[in-house]
Amino acid sequence: MGIRSEKTTVVLSKGEIRNVLSRLREAQDLGYLETRTENNSYLLASFKGVESMGISPKWNVKIYTFNKKKRGHSVVCVDMKVLWKLVQKEYDYFIPPDLETLRIDDAGWGFPLCGVMVGVTDESTVETAVVPVEYFRHDTEVGFETGLYLEKYAQLGLELVEGFGASPKTHRIEICSGYVNQPLRSLLRKRKYDVRVVEIKGLLQRHLEDAFRRYVEEQVGEDIYYDPKDMPETSIPKSYRACLEFGRRHCPEKIKTGWKALETER
Repeated sequence: MGIRSEKTTVVLSKGEIRNVLSRLREAQDLGYLETRTENNSYLLASFKGVESMGISPKWNVKIYTFNKKKRGHSVVCVDMKVLWKLVQKEYDYFIPPDLETLRIDDAGWGFPLCGVMVGVTDESTVETAVVPVEYFRHDTEVGFETGLYLEKYAQLGLELVEGFGASPKTHRIEICSGYVNQPLRSLLRKRKYDVRVVEIKGLLQRHLEDAFRRYVEEQVGEDIYYDPKDMPETSIPKSYRACLEFGRRHCPEKIKTGWKALETER
């Protein structure tokens, strides 16, 4: 599939890692973090957030053992801003401001046909927009290799936020951790919004999946969309292949051919 990592990686020296680990363990002692256990001999430490302390469990950081080639330790993190706030012991940051909240999520990123949808809600109204499939193909001026789909997604997301009459003085943002949301997250922070990475559930998730299903049906003429969150993991590949085969037979122009996994569709 065409999914890319939702995490950011930096390389730090041994001295820097000692300081980072010390501060993360201090944050753990204070209840902000929990350790994560993984069977990986190269993993030095792994932590995730504690929701009741203002850090989503979707936030996590992994620190790997020293790599001679990289001349340092790789630190892989969902949101580096949270990491640096912990390292700097700026715990007040994790108390969200008393503002109205807008939530943002995406749909269709892992689906082999059609575009990708962004949705924003104030928990009363949900507004959506779509990055067209042309941004995910190999044969267009705005194709996948240009990376312009990220700019387009961020632009559409910002327009939806502004459509709610939001400003950094009136609203804060909660956004899904997915890769496609990273540039939008950065753009909103540049606009001075308080932006938190969270797990999106409830109204927005339900509405967005329904809206994306309708969008796909309009695009390809049949209700073939599947929501992987509602399926056993072992069933997802079969549904993915079935949708891709439908695209090959009925609407090849709707296939995300820019994905390396779909190079055979070119």
